[in-house]
Amino acid sequence: MKISEYNFSKTEILILKKYRDRPKDERLKIRFIALLMLANKHSVKEVSSIIGVHVKTLENWYNQYRNKGIDSLNSFDYKPKKTYLSFHQICQTVIWVIFNNPKNTSEIQDYIRNKFGVTYCIEAVRQLLRKHGLKPLFPKVMPGNPPSVEKQWEFINKYNEMKISGEPGSVILFVDAMHLIHQNIPGRCWGDPAFPPVIETNSGRKRLNILGAYNPATCSFMHLTGEMNCNAERAIEFFDLIVKAYHSAPRITVILDNARYFHAKIVTEWLEEHKQMKLEFLPAYAPNLNLIERFWRFAKSKLVKNNYYKEYKTFRAKVFRFLNHTNIYIDQFKTFMIEKFEIVHA
Repeated sequence: MKISEYNFSKTEILILKKYRDRPKDERLKIRFIALLMLANKHSVKEVSSIIGVHVKTLENWYNQYRNKGIDSLNSFDYKPKKTYLSFHQICQTVIWVIFNNPKNTSEIQDYIRNKFGVTYCIEAVRQLLRKHGLKPLFPKVMPGNPPSVEKQWEFINKYNEMKISGEPGSVILFVDAMHLIHQNIPGRCWGDPAFPPVIETNSGRKRLNILGAYNPATCSFMHLTGEMNCNAERAIEFFDLIVKAYHSAPRITVILDNARYFHAKIVTEWLEEHKQMKLEFLPAYAPNLNLIERFWRFAKSKLVKNNYYKEYKTFRAKVFRFLNHTNIYIDQFKTFMIEKFEIVHA
C-alpha cells in the first residue's frame, strides 16, 4: 500500500507520539516525527523537505514500520562489517608496525597483502591502525651507541658533586658546536588538510658554524659564530672569550663532547697556560648529558623550522639577532633547560 493511501489509526498515532517523546536515542526521534507528519496527511515530498531526509529514506522508514513493527524503528540496528583479517592477523600486523616503524601506510598495505593475501585500501589500513591506537609519529633521536647506564650515572653524580664542592664564584658551562645551514627545515604546524602547507627551500648550502656555551646557573648563553670551520684554533679563540667573560671566576669548568679539536695539542698547551679553565669530557656518544643540545633544538625551532630566508645575509642577521638576545627567552629556558638528564638505555 502506498504511503498516501494508508490511514494511521488513533491508537497508532498515540503510540508514535509515545515513541517520539521517549526514544531510546534522541537521534531516532526524527523517524517518529516523520511518521506523525505522514499520519497528518503531509505528502512525502513535504516531509522530506521539512525534515531534510531523502524521499527514499522516508519510504524505507514507512516500510520498516509496516513490515517489522514500530520497535524496529527505535534502534539503528547497525551491524559492523566483518573484517577481512582475523583477530590474530590484526594483532600480528599491529606488532609488526610497532617493531618495524614503516615510513608510510602503503608499506603496511603491502605487508598485509604479502603476509595474509588480503588487499586493503589505504584508508582502510589507516582506520585499522587508528582503531588500535597507532598514528604517525616523529621518531625520537637517540645515540646509536650510548655509554652504559652506569657511566651515565657516574657523570651525573660527578656533575652534581662539582656544583656542591666548587669554590664560591666558580662557573660550570656546557659547550658544543652546531652547524646551522641556510635552509628551511619542515616542521609540524597547524593547517587545513584541504590546502596542506607548502614551504619554500633554498638551493645553497651556506652555513654558520657556532660554538656555544650555556650557563645553567644564570640561564645565559655566549657564542662564537661565523663561516669558519670549527677547529682547534677556533676552539682556543672561543675559550679566550669565555675566560674574559668569567675573568673573576676562580674556576671555569667546561663540559663538552670528545670532538677531536678539543684534544688537539695546541688546545692542551693553551690550557696549561690558563689553569683557571678545566675541560670535563662527556662519555662518548652521550649528547643526552649535554644541556646545550636542548638549546640547539630550541634555536632550530626559532630559526629554521618552517622559516624561509631568500637571501643568506637575511638568514645570517636573524641568527645573530637570536644568539645575541637569548636573555629574552630566560623564562622558557627555566622550563626545559633543567638539570634533569635523560638516561639512554642501549
